[in-house]
Amino acid sequence: MNPSDFVQFLQSPAGTAFLGEFTPRRFARGQMVSMPGGAVNSVFIVRSGRLRIYLADEQRELTLAFLEPGTLFTTHTPTFVMAVEPTELSLIETRHFTACLARAPAAVGAIMRTLGTLLGSTIAIVENLAFRDARQRLAHFLLDSARRRGSVAADQGGGWVVPLRMSLTDIALLLGSRRQTVSAVLGEMQRDGLVRRQGRQQLFIPDLARLEAWLREGTARDAAREARETSAARQTAVARAP
Repeated sequence: MNPSDFVQFLQSPAGTAFLGEFTPRRFARGQMVSMPGGAVNSVFIVRSGRLRIYLADEQRELTLAFLEPGTLFTTHTPTFVMAVEPTELSLIETRHFTACLARAPAAVGAIMRTLGTLLGSTIAIVENLAFRDARQRLAHFLLDSARRRGSVAADQGGGWVVPLRMSLTDIALLLGSRRQTVSAVLGEMQRDGLVRRQGRQQLFIPDLARLEAWLREGTARDAAREARETSAARQTAVARAP
């Protein structure tokens, strides 16, 4: 992931002083950081590792985001926050956070941009789940990842190198799909020459425009099929009417 404004701020002398107000804490893989209704009310910054933010009831779970280093979040939300790998956080009680910001005005803008990015990602996830099928979800995810974190592969004649710290299981959780489905769609994309794996945590997309065209073609086919099915259902209903 490209360094964010907030990460750059944290690495500055002002950021070091800002972090001095926080308390470091480590979490093991699978350990819960917070749960809905918990008594802890803190703001935290992810220093290393990765967290999963999700909603859950007795029957299902909905992943909203994965938080990576440089991300700021709070324990006082109706979500579950779990470490998906060994993670170090810097925490501060919410009631002290406002005073901490007052002493570090340079942090405010970077934090607002960080929260805006997180909100935008969450809205995109909800939009994916509500309006797109598995193929569309994965294509949108890869396009968005390339634009947000990718880099032009000048040494490979163009195209985009996209870092993916997530496993296929994590991607499936984020897209509301099964791991087998994500693997099958990714395999289809690879056979069509749209993407290429480069190790376990990196993809190469030769041509973003081609991937976008593949997505549009699939969306058009799905819309045409849905229209045919709707028309057939109406004709059947009319034929059965007294």
